[in-house]
Order: sequence, then structure tokens, then C-alpha cells
Amino acid sequence: IGPNAVTLTVTDAAGKQSSCNATITVQDNVAPNALCQTAVISLNAAGTATVTPNAVNAGSNDACGIASISLDKTSFTCSDFGDNSVVLTVT
Repeated sequence: IGPNAVTLTVTDAAGKQSSCNATITVQDNVAPNALCQTAVISLNAAGTATVTPNAVNAGSNDACGIASISLDKTSFTCSDFGDNSVVLTVT
């Protein structure tokens, strides 16, 4: 990704050549594919629990690789008992 400088050389039938330089810029315009799965976590004796992005990630991918995976909420307490929605962000 970024600006594959290339040189174009043309040769005619008599063997005479001419060259020029060109810049080809490669862009990644396709967003990563975020794939989520349900995670079940248990509160500890202190009534807290944490979850990592990898516990929710179900194989998110991108043609150029993934730079980061994060969750909008990773810590839970007794007041969060039951189902909680979280957002997985893949960059």
C-alpha cells in the first residue's frame, strides 16, 4: 500500500528505446470484516469479570491484515448480570 515507482521502457523493431517513470499508488479501500461470537464469562469472588476482544472475535479478517481489535466494554460487575451488548471494532 502506498506509492510500486515503476519505469516503462518501450523498444521498437530497430532496437531504439525510450523510457519514462510512473507512480502507481496502491490503496486499500475495503474495510475489514468484523465477525462476532457470543462469549460467556463468570464473575469472580469479588463480583467482577473481564473479557478480551479475542473472546468475542470469531475470525475477523482483512486482505491487508488487522492492525487492532478492541471492545467498547471489557469489565463487568454484578450489576451487569445477564446479557450485555458489546461492540467489537476491527481496524
